[in-house]
Amino acid sequence: MLDRVARVGRPPRRISRFLAEARLGWVDARLMVAMPGRERALRFLAVLLFGQRASYVVPALAGMTSGAGRYHSPALNTALLLAVVLWNVLLAAAVWRRGWFSYGHVAVDVAITCGLLVVVNVNILPGYELSAANWASKFALGSAALVGAVLSLRALLVGLALLVLTAVAAASVQIGGLPPWESGFVNHVNSSLWFALLLHFMRRYLCAQASAVDEATQRRLAAETTAAAVSARYAERLHHHRRLHDTALATLTAIARGGLDHRADDVRRRCGREADYIRGLVTEDRTAAVSTLGASLADVAADATALGLRVHLRSGTVPAQPPRHVVQAICDAAREALNNVARHAGTGEAWLTVDWHDEVLGVRVVDRGVGFDTTATGAGFGLRRSIVDRMAEIGGEVRLFSEPGHGTSVELLWSVPPPAAADG
Repeated sequence: MLDRVARVGRPPRRISRFLAEARLGWVDARLMVAMPGRERALRFLAVLLFGQRASYVVPALAGMTSGAGRYHSPALNTALLLAVVLWNVLLAAAVWRRGWFSYGHVAVDVAITCGLLVVVNVNILPGYELSAANWASKFALGSAALVGAVLSLRALLVGLALLVLTAVAAASVQIGGLPPWESGFVNHVNSSLWFALLLHFMRRYLCAQASAVDEATQRRLAAETTAAAVSARYAERLHHHRRLHDTALATLTAIARGGLDHRADDVRRRCGREADYIRGLVTEDRTAAVSTLGASLADVAADATALGLRVHLRSGTVPAQPPRHVVQAICDAAREALNNVARHAGTGEAWLTVDWHDEVLGVRVVDRGVGFDTTATGAGFGLRRSIVDRMAEIGGEVRLFSEPGHGTSVELLWSVPPPAAADG
């Protein structure tokens, strides 16, 4: 048990690093199920935007060695390219952690691009203003796409106008007038406009569709949970009916037909046992009735609302109904994990997911709260007694991943025992 607690408090560095990335939803596709659809759509768009930027920067980097005769100062051009690479690395790191761009990121990116448009045009030699050597004009396409994807329509028009006017002014100074209509410059301006509008439409469309899918998923899950609960109650009633038919009803029928002497000691003992069984059916606590894992976790999520916590429940395919004691232990552990979110995470939202993979049942409680350093903070009493010990009692395990400022993930794992072990 101490081993298991140590594993919860201090996961191996390689696993911790991988699952810290997985927690952000960029690596682990299963964890992305726990995210709202809008967040998944935005992460997809972020990958597209950085791919577009790479398509402009990489060729410029590859042409650095052959650009000596195109710039007044090749060293300045190299420095500008390296600065752009550094900025994009910092921007990617910020988006990796946040999941999407902020307005501040867009403002800095537009300012950097406007500066590049001026400096690169000043540094380029006459005759190359409208050639591929002027890589800043292509990089502006990436900034225009970013403006369209992140900003509102009104802010989009302002940012796009700033980029276009800066590009026109810088080119006009170099060639002594407005660029000709048939030049590549006009094509870049046209592309910037359409990239911004298309990305703006794509972001709104994908986010709207994702929200609609989330709502439909919640309705389906609620319907499936209700149907599963009804099915479980029916199965329980059928079990009791069969048991009564095979015991009490069979005994009473035999006595009525004269096949058994009700005064015999063994018949009286048999009647006593069956009377106890019927009495138990009449007086049993209905809350202890058999229920599905999905229905039980839905109750856990509903109970968490009393703590001021909004729980997003996502359920994958769980082909086999676990035993009652397993369902009870997992639900109790998940309830305590949600209690910890409400008490310590500093957030009003959490995600509760159920997944089935390679005969392993996984239930995750994820929040995006304050998090904590698992290497510096040991497992507390609630985590150790109410979560780790409960899972250990059913042969399961707990995996905890957290990082200051980036939330916490508690994973409850239970493997289906082999047939021999189950029989034993």
